[in-house]
Amino acid sequence: MPVVGVNITNIEVEKQGGVLGKVEVNLSPKIEEVRLGEVKTPSGKVNGIEVFFTYQIGYNPEIARALIKGAVFYLPPKKEQIDEILDGWEKEKKIPPEMFAEIVNFVTNEITPLIMVISKEMRIPYPIPLPRVTIRQQT
Repeated sequence: MPVVGVNITNIEVEKQGGVLGKVEVNLSPKIEEVRLGEVKTPSGKVNGIEVFFTYQIGYNPEIARALIKGAVFYLPPKKEQIDEILDGWEKEKKIPPEMFAEIVNFVTNEITPLIMVISKEMRIPYPIPLPRVTIRQQT
């Protein structure tokens, strides 16, 4: 797994109103900045890519909003890709789709439990639907 770790730097959750009827939740991850990073390990320093992100959670109707900011340390499969990725970011402000998917999936897995607890405490809908049991009528 190329994503080594995540560092959450800011969490904002604001309740704006009461729940009336059906609520839609919109998750919007965004890459803010990409730069060369370094991690110190017992075997020495390892170069990689530091990716700064924001993760917005919006509700429709606007009953609440959440914003999470942080950074992940990404190690590409091949060290030569570090320069390619950084050059692509400098020129077009884009990263490879595989890298974006891996980062978003990792961040989502890391922050979902935290957001679930915060949502419960603030009495706002969970950002992802919980499984529900239904009873089927047999004919």
